[in-house]
Amino acid sequence: MRRTLDAANLSVAEIEPAFALIQALHRSQTPDNWRAFASPLVDQKPLAQCGLVGIRNEAGYLCGLFVYHVEADLAHKRAFIVDVIAALDIVGAQYVIFAMMEAAQARAEHLGCGITRVRVTRDQTAIAAYLRKNGFKLEGQLLSIANVA
Repeated sequence: MRRTLDAANLSVAEIEPAFALIQALHRSQTPDNWRAFASPLVDQKPLAQCGLVGIRNEAGYLCGLFVYHVEADLAHKRAFIVDVIAALDIVGAQYVIFAMMEAAQARAEHLGCGITRVRVTRDQTAIAAYLRKNGFKLEGQLLSIANVA
């Protein structure tokens, strides 16, 4: 089954409607947290150095979200970093993930990035498995510690 999903940067007007998708997958997030996170990332030009991209299904509803930014990389000069926030679809999330990766790769190429890295959280095992199956390689580990204010 071939699907046509659209990828475009989110606008300010889409922050509130996107919260339904956030709430479905990130129950601890509040509307205020989501707004504070999304606001500086929306209304970016299509090839900005960072942004929040929405994936829309054929009916125009958001079914996926990812954040990207470009960072310096010694081996590849520029790295395109993707954080998958949400991929949800009643037909199959794999279509949404495929559309995300197509959009990410296209932006990475236009921005002159030598590598695309996708960060997935520990609980995004299905997304990680899909990416590995489609050519992404485990490159390393990302370790973190929460900063206490």
